[in-house]
Order: sequence, then structure tokens, then C-alpha cells
Amino acid sequence: MKMKIAWSKITRFSAVMAASAGVLYAADSMTRFDAQPGSKMKIEGTSTLHDWTVEGGIIGGFFEADPGFTKDPAVVSKVLPKVEVEIPVRTLKSGSNPMNNVMYEAMKMKDHPKIKFTLKEMKFKGQPASGNGPFLFDTKGELTVSGVTRTNVMVVAVQKIADGQLKFAGTNTMKMTDFGIKPPAPAIALGAIKTGDEVKVSFEWMTAQGAAKAQ
Repeated sequence: MKMKIAWSKITRFSAVMAASAGVLYAADSMTRFDAQPGSKMKIEGTSTLHDWTVEGGIIGGFFEADPGFTKDPAVVSKVLPKVEVEIPVRTLKSGSNPMNNVMYEAMKMKDHPKIKFTLKEMKFKGQPASGNGPFLFDTKGELTVSGVTRTNVMVVAVQKIADGQLKFAGTNTMKMTDFGIKPPAPAIALGAIKTGDEVKVSFEWMTAQGAAKAQ
């Protein structure tokens, strides 16, 4: 009986060690692409006065995937890439300082200075008819804005633009109130200007293998 119990413990221990080794091997074998300059983010909205646009040029973070990803994008069905993205709220600009200040206050920038995204699912969708077109993926992740986290579903295009360089692009619509943001009614207009709840968000995220990280 003692021998059976001892053997059972050894078997369990071996299984745990093998699993741990597999995880470590997978982590070591992943290819990492870091954010680099050249990224773009745009937020477009409406108001009772006029439509408005906010733009930013910094998207930090990294993309880690199976080394075979750049040759066969369908490999994501076997190994889920690790993706973490951060955007400093202070880098989003409208071209108007008063509007920027209203936006920063509405987004609670002092308490939550960064927009964050973490990938949870990524499935290969296909490639456009154009042979030079990017590969498309259905993605799902956790998007955190103003300290509120919501599930974000988006089609993302991934394009190899040079050896060791990838560009990610996507467009989505969302509501400010989903993230606890009250659509601004600027005091500078005595609250007469009302901002629409829904906004359109689009981005181009530039990454490179072994590149300097975006600040």
C-alpha cells in the first residue's frame, strides 16, 4: 500500500513538472514584437455643435506569438498570442486645449492615466481578395478605460510590412457610458453643447521584433 501511494505521488509530481516545463518552453519559444513609433489612434464623435476628432500617436505594449505566425497566421488556433497594450490618455489631443481638459476630466485621467487592452481570444478569419492585403482575425479582449473594464470584440487586420515588422489595424464603435464616462457638456458653453454617447475608435499599431519600446 505504501509503495502504491508513493508511486502515485511520484506520478503526480512528474506530471506537474512536465506541464511546467511545457509552459516554460512555450514562453521561451514565443517571438516578441514591441510597439514602436508610427502608431496612430483616432476617436471620432458627435456633438450638438459639430463633429469632433481626437488623435494620438503613442500605442505601447507588445505582441508575442508562435514563431510560425508570420508564415502561417492560422497558427493562432494552436497557440494564443499574448498581447498587452497601453495608451497614455495624455497623448490624446483634439487640437483645442479647453476640449482636451474636458476630455481628460471626463476620462478621470488623474486616477486612470492609461487605456489598457489584454487579448483573450484570437481566431484566424481569412485574407482579403487582394494578394497584398492583410490577414484578418476575430479578436476578443479586455478593454479598460477610466478604470472600467469591458469585453471588446473587434476584427483586427495584421499585415507584415517588412521583415520583423507587423502592423495591426482595426475599427470599432463603443459608448462612453459603458466605461462610466458621462458624455461631456462643456461648462465653457454653459452646458449647451451636448456630446453624443457613441464614438468610433480606429487605430494602426506598429510593432517590430527587437525594436525599442514606445514610451
